[in-house]
Amino acid sequence: MRLARRRIGRASTALGAALVMLVSGCSAGPSPDDLPDSVATGPTGERGLLTGKPYDGTHIRLLSCCKTTAQFAALQRRTEQEFTKKTGITVEWANIPYESYLQKIVAETAVGGGTYDLVVWPDAYGASAKIGLQPLDEVMADVGRSIEEFPPPFQQAARAGDEDTVYGLPFRGFSYNYFYRESEYERLGMEPATTWPELGEQLKRLDGADGRDAFAGQYGRGGGQNLYTWLSMLWSNGADVLDAEGEPAFTTAEGVAATEQYLSLLRDGHSPPASTNWTETDATQAFEQNRSNSVFTWAWQMDDFTDPGKVQPEVSEDIGVAPLPGWEGKPAVTYGYTWLMGVLNTSGQQGAAWEYLKWVTHADTERDIALDKCDPDTATSVVVHTRNMLDPEVNAANHGLPELQESTLRRARTVPMTIDWPQIQDVLEVAINEMAHGADVRTKLDEAAAQIRRLVRR
Repeated sequence: MRLARRRIGRASTALGAALVMLVSGCSAGPSPDDLPDSVATGPTGERGLLTGKPYDGTHIRLLSCCKTTAQFAALQRRTEQEFTKKTGITVEWANIPYESYLQKIVAETAVGGGTYDLVVWPDAYGASAKIGLQPLDEVMADVGRSIEEFPPPFQQAARAGDEDTVYGLPFRGFSYNYFYRESEYERLGMEPATTWPELGEQLKRLDGADGRDAFAGQYGRGGGQNLYTWLSMLWSNGADVLDAEGEPAFTTAEGVAATEQYLSLLRDGHSPPASTNWTETDATQAFEQNRSNSVFTWAWQMDDFTDPGKVQPEVSEDIGVAPLPGWEGKPAVTYGYTWLMGVLNTSGQQGAAWEYLKWVTHADTERDIALDKCDPDTATSVVVHTRNMLDPEVNAANHGLPELQESTLRRARTVPMTIDWPQIQDVLEVAINEMAHGADVRTKLDEAAAQIRRLVRR
């Protein structure tokens, strides 16, 4: 995703260092108050909001980044127009630069800054952030909300490695998909491949078609962006990053085969040589600028790919999308990426914060935004509730992508919910990049596994 991913590498390294300090005992973290005791009770109305404005005049702060992203901008606009009008609560969205955002999450959740009332985090950092977050299970049950409103990988991220507790509610998320130039597939009489070997054969036919590369890969180092396709291939082939004991599990025959398959997209010449150093942004721009016939990326990119103001006009009118392929005889598994929002246990306004969290993550709030295409700066196809992904009106307004995403997410996964993930990610993205530059696959995977063992056993 282009949202806040461009300089995540340095930030994740710094976060990892901060977490080492935390688990080594340098900070005990904040002491939580009980959220249910902080929440006002009484009759509720639309979207579960309390009637009577019990928090009228309260101001709360949300720790976030990237506030100009279309979905975030839409939420902020509706917060002012709808939520504040109904509740009297004003909400301030912080806009922390992403390169320092993850360290800020540590300061507020692990150390306890007390400046903010709510926090937004990407899935991979839930295992680190949950120490400073209020469990939501009881207050959710009180208003008839359930984590089962969302697809399986989003539920997994919301629990942050604790199967018995929900720490945050998804409000932004998407599947990883295969986007392609529909006209070229039609001209060649092809349907999107369902297996990786079949895709390889199709890419041979797409090579150079209409002067474009067959595929835009992303093998460069940059916040783990070169891992998304690899993870999908790995999981689909029955391998994993870590096993149940937390040991590296990607050096099996299935893991090696998945890695070889990923690198073959580059080594067989389907992705240009420059893609050895490309990030997600480089790859998607190659597709947008009519230089590539296909790309793997997040579902939300459909908003950009179909916007003639952001891409070459011939591209915007020629977009096909399909699930990522899998392996013969095995179910295809992809990455379901999500951002979550939770209540900080150092907040002095937890009741008002929960009131906002209920509203901002409500399926009806999300649906209204997904249907509103009046302003390109706030128009978005992002929906995380299963019912909205299956809603005919939502699909009609968003190129049918939500329904495809729902189908894909049924078998999707998220990254390991471990406090060590930022450093594990760094090791793996370096290994992928070095293999893209020619390093031996088996040797490099074994070296990465050894590094990760040292990390998790420290």
